[in-house]
Amino acid sequence: MNNIVSFGFKFIFVDVILDFFYWPIWWYTTGLKKAIIFCGRQIGDAWRVLALGIWLRNLFTPMYGDRSILGRLISFGVRIVILIWRLIWMAIWVVIIFSVLAIWLWAPVVAVWMLVGHIKALF
Repeated sequence: MNNIVSFGFKFIFVDVILDFFYWPIWWYTTGLKKAIIFCGRQIGDAWRVLALGIWLRNLFTPMYGDRSILGRLISFGVRIVILIWRLIWMAIWVVIIFSVLAIWLWAPVVAVWMLVGHIKALF
């Protein structure tokens, strides 16, 4: 019985209390690295979903094989409009992703600040 109690105290001390103090270190090192990798993957996935590389590569390719001057101008104009629209969506997504990363960075600071403010209000 004494052995179980000592293991219980060790578990509570090591896994709960020390993890509480290790959490900010993890948040701004390993956790931040994982958050940055996540944001990079999200931006890369958005690039692939919007097919921006394909649109840029085929910007000057005539549509439907129409190689006349008018056909080239129309296909270039249509592709520019579509490319601008997709770039706007990409820019919006990048702003959202960087906002999520900024929230990730500031969340612990704001949480501690609010906790201290509420504790001060109690006393």
